[in-house]
Formats: sequence, structure tokens, C-alpha cells
Amino acid sequence: MTHNASVLSNHAKLETHLEPISTVGAGFVTGLLEVCERLGVSRAGLIDHAGIAARPGGVEARWPMAEVIALFEASTALTGRPDLGLDFGRQVRPGTFHVLGYALMTCKTLGDAIALVPHYRRLVFDMGYSEMQLRSSDTDAQLSWQVLSQSLPYCPSLAESLIAAWYSFGRWIAGVDLPLKEVRFSHPSPQKTQSYRQYFGCPVHFGTPENALVFSRSLLDMPLVQADETLHLAMREQARAAIENTFNANDIALRLRQALIPLMPKCEATLDKAAVTLALSSRTLQRRLGEQGLQFQDVLDATRKDLAKIYLKDARLGMLDIALLLGYSEQSSFTRAFKSWFGDTPSGWRKRAHIRLPT
Repeated sequence: MTHNASVLSNHAKLETHLEPISTVGAGFVTGLLEVCERLGVSRAGLIDHAGIAARPGGVEARWPMAEVIALFEASTALTGRPDLGLDFGRQVRPGTFHVLGYALMTCKTLGDAIALVPHYRRLVFDMGYSEMQLRSSDTDAQLSWQVLSQSLPYCPSLAESLIAAWYSFGRWIAGVDLPLKEVRFSHPSPQKTQSYRQYFGCPVHFGTPENALVFSRSLLDMPLVQADETLHLAMREQARAAIENTFNANDIALRLRQALIPLMPKCEATLDKAAVTLALSSRTLQRRLGEQGLQFQDVLDATRKDLAKIYLKDARLGMLDIALLLGYSEQSSFTRAFKSWFGDTPSGWRKRAHIRLPT
């Protein structure tokens, strides 16, 4: 087998482990069911229209991502409300995000809360479907959400619900209005957009490369009204325990992928560093990956592969920027890896994706 064929085989093997088991926490789904009930659509009617089976309740329950997408699509069809996601955002509460919601509200600042999400976000969304990113400059910050999955569809109402929920929950834990500079959605614009501008209080753009909230970087230092260091530590411990109780130990590839994402820009995406992040020995991490027929490099390459496409869609990022974000010390190393994944150079892929570079 050639080197390229081996790489493709390993990526396919990893994706087999990642995508079919992508799930969503019950609190997030319950939020949708309650919104639809207030709009006159029963839970039974929504579930039936989505063509799925009812699932047992409880905070620890999980819904397959494919079924959640079907529920969101059914909700807009039955309610006749393309902007249903705004109603979802208005009713968001800590439990929408499982115990993570309570850990977030007890953080010291808004920036601390955002930084905490990647560590425990699996309680809400598994890593296999989507990814959240925070990017900032001297003046602005951008919190974005991108779909990574190649087998599950993008769902506009789900994207709008999540972005609206972030905004609403951020205002709630800060206790004040959080002025936005703009909001972006990657799907086409609905016929009427006034409700979006009223909800977010800023320009809302559709058909952009990402779903994102754009705001002043200074808001990251905003203190939270219910900050409590002691309670925060307790909530983080509950979140950690919830992850251990909810997810099977065989999901080590997903946990490793989550650990690698913040390590890559620091050039620390190594077996030893990742093992420390996962509270495992390097030998134990290797053994557990081996039980799934994987090696550390398989997971690292697949994570880089998914993120490369997301970064290339951001026209503001140069090739060297992307290489560094992915943990490559040289742009040429990134280019070689990208060609092995997609049979094209990063610049060629970006051109065919019709990404408009800044002038």
C-alpha cells in the first residue's frame, strides 16, 4: 500500500468511529420541544413528523445528531416559522447546556466562560458533527460555529438556534446587554430578516463563510454576575464526572480529537501532551487507541484535515497562519499534507471553493 493510500485508509477508519455516534444532550433537544409546544405543535406531533421514535427523558439522555437535525427541520415545517431559532434563544437557560451551563455561569469573566466550553462541550454536542472557535484581534472577537461532518447535513434552523442561544445565555450570565457588531449565517437569507436584526440588535448577514457572533474584544473581560470560584470548581467536577458517566471509554478517539484542537496552535499536539490533557499515561493512550485500530498520528491527521477546510474558508487567514494554527512549523509541511488529503494545494482548493480574498 502506498503512503497516500495508507493515509486515506486511516482517515476513513477514524471517520467511521467519529460520525455515526455523534449525539446531542437532552437539555438542548428539550428546549426545541418546549418552543414548539408553545407554538401549538405537540411533542408527539413533532417527533412523528420527523419520522423518528420517541426517546426516554432525563438529563443524561442523548439523541443521535441525525434525529436532532430531523427534529429541527420538522419544527420549521410544522410551525411555519423560519426564524424559530430566535424563539429557541429567548428561552435558553443553564440546563439547556447540561451541567456545563452551571459551570459557565460561575466563571469569573465572559472570556473565561467561552474558554471553558471546549473542555466540556461534549455534554451538549459531540465533536464529530461541528466545532466552535473563538478568534480575536486587538479590537474584535469572533465566536463561530462550523459543521465538520461529511455525512450529516447542515441545518439552518439548528445553526440559528445555537447562535441565538449563545447570545441570549451570554447576556444572561453577564447581567447586561452585550452589544454585537454583526451576526453571520452561512445559509441563504430567508425572505424576511427584520426579526433577526431586532433580536441581535445589529446587522445580520447571510450566505457568509461561517456562523458567527462578532463583538468587541473588550467584552471578553466582562465580569459575570454569578461568579463564584468555589461553586465553579464544584460545577466543573460535576461536568467532568458527567462526561465519564455519559460516554463510553471506547470514545477515546473523540476525546483525543477534542484535546488536540487547543494544543495544535501551541505546537504541543504530541502524544505526551495529549495524554496529560486526558489524564492518561502515554502508554495507556496508545493502548486504548490501538484497541480501536488507530494510532495517535491517525487522529491528529484527521483533526487537521477537518480544520484545514474550515480555516481555508476564512479569507482573512493566510496559508502560513493556517499552517501555524494546525501545528505545522512550516507552510510547506502543511501544503504537502493537504495535497495528500485532497489531491490539491490549499490555494487551489480555496480558489475552487470561491473564497473571496480581502483586497
